[in-house]
Amino acid sequence: MSREIPDSLGRSQSTTFLNEAGLYKFAFRSNKPEADKFTNWVAGEVLPQLRKTGRYSILGAGIPVFVRRFNDNWDRVEQGYFSVIGELFIRVYGRMEQVGYVMADKAPKGQELRPDISVGKLFPKWLKANYPELENIYKEYSHLLPNGMEVPARQYSNKILSQFIEYIEDVWLIERAEGYFKKRDPKALAYLPKLLIYKPQTIKQLK
Repeated sequence: MSREIPDSLGRSQSTTFLNEAGLYKFAFRSNKPEADKFTNWVAGEVLPQLRKTGRYSILGAGIPVFVRRFNDNWDRVEQGYFSVIGELFIRVYGRMEQVGYVMADKAPKGQELRPDISVGKLFPKWLKANYPELENIYKEYSHLLPNGMEVPARQYSNKILSQFIEYIEDVWLIERAEGYFKKRDPKALAYLPKLLIYKPQTIKQLK
């Protein structure tokens, strides 16, 4: 469907609109090899945004996937609580960028980098072993994925934020981060010691 819309100078501009059904038909009817990349983009980025917002904008193009996931979920967490991805955005992604490296969107084999899943699985076990009286101070929120799906994820009370920071800085970054990034984003390995530069004893463990 075409429609005449005035631009910022008042000039009439012809704009074409395509609903989701029309986009499906347009995207998936081609048998050309070049269409594969296009259909992957449509299915993985355009359609999820259409379902979420009712429109597609290229304003988010180029924004790292981890940042977009953080942007999509920060306001889903209740006041007085924190999420794993929210804290990792500060303590891993943000600090990695601060020392000169932007975490890759995907691993060499194509899977999306989601260190929050690693931390999300391991932190409760560590908390139970070290602070059992605090292990149940959490609720669940609906975490939005880039494909439009929503999954339950934990939001922890701010009362245990210091324990979470302890786990990230003294356990995960030292014992787990190398193994995580080695398979998924090898270039990040050179920057891990810089995240802990204020703790010389931990740098030795990473070397």
